[in-house]
Amino acid sequence: MRLLVAVLVATLGGCLALSHEVLWVRVYSFATEGAPDAFGFLLATYLAGLAGGSLLAGRYCRSAAAERSGQLYRVGWVIFAGALAAFLVAPAVAHLVGRGVEPASTLPVFALASACLGAGFPLLCHFGIRADELAGARLSYVYVGNIVGSTLGSLVTGLVLLDVLPLRELNVALAIAGAALGVMLMLSASTTARSRVLSCALLAAAVVSFVGSARALYDDLYEKLLYGEEHSEHGRFAHVIERREGVVTVSRSGTVYGGGSYEGIANVSPLPEKDENRVLRAYLVSAFHPRPRDILMIGLGSGSWLQVLANDPDVEHLTVVEINPAFIEAARRAPVVASALDNPKVELLIDDGRRYLGRTARRFDVIVENTIVHWRSHASLLLSREMLDLCRRHLKQGGALYYNTTMSTAAQKTGATVFPHALRYQNMLIASDDPITIDPARFEEKLDAWQIDGRPVLPAGSRAAQLDLLKEQGWRGGPTWESRASILRRTQGDPIITDDNMATEWWAFDTYP
Repeated sequence: MRLLVAVLVATLGGCLALSHEVLWVRVYSFATEGAPDAFGFLLATYLAGLAGGSLLAGRYCRSAAAERSGQLYRVGWVIFAGALAAFLVAPAVAHLVGRGVEPASTLPVFALASACLGAGFPLLCHFGIRADELAGARLSYVYVGNIVGSTLGSLVTGLVLLDVLPLRELNVALAIAGAALGVMLMLSASTTARSRVLSCALLAAAVVSFVGSARALYDDLYEKLLYGEEHSEHGRFAHVIERREGVVTVSRSGTVYGGGSYEGIANVSPLPEKDENRVLRAYLVSAFHPRPRDILMIGLGSGSWLQVLANDPDVEHLTVVEINPAFIEAARRAPVVASALDNPKVELLIDDGRRYLGRTARRFDVIVENTIVHWRSHASLLLSREMLDLCRRHLKQGGALYYNTTMSTAAQKTGATVFPHALRYQNMLIASDDPITIDPARFEEKLDAWQIDGRPVLPAGSRAAQLDLLKEQGWRGGPTWESRASILRRTQGDPIITDDNMATEWWAFDTYP
């Protein structure tokens, strides 16, 4: 076997193996709703599988015959089998989760497939390199090729291909490439015309099988991963939008999920009987700030809050920083909120909210964060003391940070500690350097006149004063409103979230109410 072929196979094999890992991280993270330990568990499983495959390959090498061409043909078969196993991972995991299996219990599926991928490289090194005085040098070239390929696989797939191809098509492409790589090795080791013809026929059959079965295997994959045993009851998603930044799915009822976790519902009605997403919280800005001319919104979600605030007559400029452009595309497909994206007041930026605050010198009347749930991966970057300090520096005189603690007692304590004034409304915290005053009369007057797309948000004949939407009515067994002093008394035993302790992601899971 020529050294160039061995290096090429090692390079492409590494590229494909790491590409599959990138896709598996996406699948497993989606199934766990973005749990912070998902990546660590998946990576450990992947590496254990590679090690197991290498161990089995080593045992085979010690017991196998030394005849090289026949062994290389078998190595080609191993690479081919690895491509097939990797292709089946995502649908197999989705099938298990759809039958009620916990995502963590599907990790052996990833381990088995990575073992198949991991066996090919040591076999190639053993049987593809002559045992002579140049064996060490040749082996180093093969290793360099594998390292380069692995690096390129992560970068190209993670940064480019995930923005171009959805998961199904990308898995098909990788499977075909892996099968072709195995067949290429078979052809290089073939000594008869018959074996070459059989190898080519095998590749053709594999291509037809991968392409032909992909739709059936992958069609309702995200539904199974999200809903589990209830996926049939919920039906198919109305939209599945895949970008390198993540996957956004929208149910037929308009519920938006980001990375497998609830993000919101496309609704702008504050009426209790219609307010499934409690969008009344967005209207509340007019109750605690008299003239919110300049607002920063970190995260778009379903777009409902954007639609509400963009139609506040006092708002002159609304900057939205969203890290995943898939949310913008989802909002454009929702008639209830789509017009907000073209509102002349609105400035849309694709960026990380924290990075944006670190770079801009602008100050805002209100900073709004309707954040992800506190236990998800990277939630600490939005809830930590350092982030709150950063927001504080970007508030104008009388300005307020208005953010979703998702009921985390640690998040409530952190906000009430960083800011001298704080007030909780349901799961939202209003935090400011200045005293916070809720003005029901101003809120009701504005709500009576509030219009979205030329239509009043309140039905004809309804008055905000009659609805009394800000009254204390209890929420989830606790008070709707809570003062800073009460929050600090209640949360004495809770930690302050920092960038270093990432408390809500790993150990501070208490909630209230």
